[in-house]
Amino acid sequence: MDLRLQSSSLVLFIGLFALGVACSGDGTATGGTDSDTQSSATMGSTVDPTSSNTDATDPTGTMTTAGPGTDSIGTMGTDSDTTDGTDTSMPTTMDPTTAGTTVTSSGTDTEDDPVVAVSIEPVDPVLHIYDGMLPDPVDFKAIGMTMGGDEVELSGTWTYTNLDIATIGEQTGQFAANGQAGGVGTVAFDAGGGLQAATSATIKMHITDDPGIDPEIKDDFGGAVDPDPSMTLVYPYNETVFPRGLTGPVIQWNGGNPNDTYYIHAESETFEFEGWGQVPPPSRYSFPAMPTDVWLKLTASTEGTIQVDIQRHDGNQAYLAETQTWTIAPANLTGTIYYWEINTGNVVRLKPGDTGPENFIQKPPGISCVACHSVSKDGSTIAASFHGGWSPWGTIDSGSGEVLHNSEISSGFQAISPNGSHVLWGHWDNGGFGTDNKLSLSEYNSNTELAALTVNAPGTPSHPAWSGDGEKVAFSMRTDGNGLDFTQSNLWITGVDLMNPSFFDATEIVVKSQDLPTTTFPTFSPDSQWIAFERASQARARGGRGEIWMTNLDGSTMMRLDRANGLGAITPEQQQTNFEPTFMPVSVGGYFWLVVGSERQYGNILTDTNPNSRRKQLWVTAIKANPEPGEDPSNPAFWLPGQELDNQNMRGEWALSPCKNLGESCQAGFDCCDGFCYSEQEGEDPMCQETPMGCSQLGDACEEASDCCDEQATCTFGFCTIIPG
Repeated sequence: MDLRLQSSSLVLFIGLFALGVACSGDGTATGGTDSDTQSSATMGSTVDPTSSNTDATDPTGTMTTAGPGTDSIGTMGTDSDTTDGTDTSMPTTMDPTTAGTTVTSSGTDTEDDPVVAVSIEPVDPVLHIYDGMLPDPVDFKAIGMTMGGDEVELSGTWTYTNLDIATIGEQTGQFAANGQAGGVGTVAFDAGGGLQAATSATIKMHITDDPGIDPEIKDDFGGAVDPDPSMTLVYPYNETVFPRGLTGPVIQWNGGNPNDTYYIHAESETFEFEGWGQVPPPSRYSFPAMPTDVWLKLTASTEGTIQVDIQRHDGNQAYLAETQTWTIAPANLTGTIYYWEINTGNVVRLKPGDTGPENFIQKPPGISCVACHSVSKDGSTIAASFHGGWSPWGTIDSGSGEVLHNSEISSGFQAISPNGSHVLWGHWDNGGFGTDNKLSLSEYNSNTELAALTVNAPGTPSHPAWSGDGEKVAFSMRTDGNGLDFTQSNLWITGVDLMNPSFFDATEIVVKSQDLPTTTFPTFSPDSQWIAFERASQARARGGRGEIWMTNLDGSTMMRLDRANGLGAITPEQQQTNFEPTFMPVSVGGYFWLVVGSERQYGNILTDTNPNSRRKQLWVTAIKANPEPGEDPSNPAFWLPGQELDNQNMRGEWALSPCKNLGESCQAGFDCCDGFCYSEQEGEDPMCQETPMGCSQLGDACEEASDCCDEQATCTFGFCTIIPG
């Protein structure tokens, strides 16, 4: 959420008399200005109508900026000259129907003339950090207006809502950027007695990377008028949503020449990067990591959209930019993705943000292959098949990698309950396609069948998946082939009861399509209200065609995830190279996140399009929750950093990471075995805690929504979460 208040504070009135006195003078509402300090009728300043530029000022009207030899850059990234058009002699009180920075009260007296309003100066300042050079601090002042129309400077308490980027003196009001990132926060003043006011304060970070490009070439970029006749961006895709905490994308394009010079410009309201350089074909550009990690600063400084422009200069002229808009979600991906490396015949795991996968399973003697895996959503236990071929099922402790149980009973694919207590197995059942085929329910360390999942319909239950709330299982019903090579299946859902082991109310929710008749590999969204699944030409990906779809629990609202599949970004045949989706168990950054196995091209790095040899890799897409019928809730996918490009990677199972013990560092309660994560002292890193600190913060453990501090939160998968949409 943008923490800036549109005009910054609530207005309280003590009566018509006070209103009349406070609005004495012209009382006219003045529009905002294109400047580093935007003024309005509610900002405690009257703007000269002949001036459109008002700079961020200290109390003496001095411009606050750290750009040596550079004009100030205005609010929202708009350049403005350094002019002073602000009259601070008379704070104004606004009409009560309009939000403003002025708050009135009768609770403070100046001798016999009570203060009835307070405003903050300067209003909405923007401080600029240029290549690490911090700007001068801003000294905020609180100006009180008495009932008699006099101004007095007030003492009180100052606070700022975004201490990750700046500090403020609690008594002095001195505001200083710390250089860590750009961003927006709210400066608030409280004089007591109900006298309060607030304004926004923005830090904008600027980073440049210039290896010494000819100044004339640099100047040419600004004068370009012709579209580029040959350059084409191939990765990332326009309108991709990126989380924080990952290695930055490798920007890739085709159509340039070896000696061409490029200008890369990325800008949001709170961040700007400018880089120049030669990038010979195949052209690939990564944001610099030294001396400053630009992608880290970009994502830390940006919440929402950022525009990325790439311009080419061919030695004779510069061309207009190829432009994309990305969105930065304000959260790191969490958990661990467990996937199968086909080349090695082993399940490995990758934590988002790591530079490579971990080979962690401790195989006992005689077990050479581990595959066909699923992972409990709490990250404690893996169910997998051993050996290949007949594929007996077993379980593995995620923390130690040790095998907990080896059933020696043929199974194939399994589902495991959210807490790892039970396994649903028997996908390999090939006793024809009558109504007696089943999946068997057992405890994670036992072969004893507690209940059987059967359906009064022809077919064999296949590819089961458990919901995060533990109450439902989705599965396909295949009516031909075998456990690996079937081509005909529909999607079903059933209730499950582990207290009294049983299945009930099995219902068909998605019927196969004519073009892609294999409907399988379901996965539940974090709130257990949606199911993403694969529609394909066959169960095996190699040589097949596949798309990712999503449905609600009764199949009444169903949509193809077009943008996740690549619509508008890659060629039509590439849009049917998507298989085996899995949701991240929790929602972060305002989205559900879905990992998909795909055989699409990866820019100009992986370019093989042969269905029999193209490379399988994992891609991630952000999904909007609660979509409307007919709406595509997905966003363009990005390649998951950290994978090994020379492996075939598939079946990405997303689970929380093995939980952390008391006192270990954490990002949220779902990282911790006891479910709570917070700092005991201000300024300390958060650590896993045993009990909540009052109500449960977002990401902390809960039993019901009322446990959560945020009134908009729900208790999903046992943690406080705001479901987007």
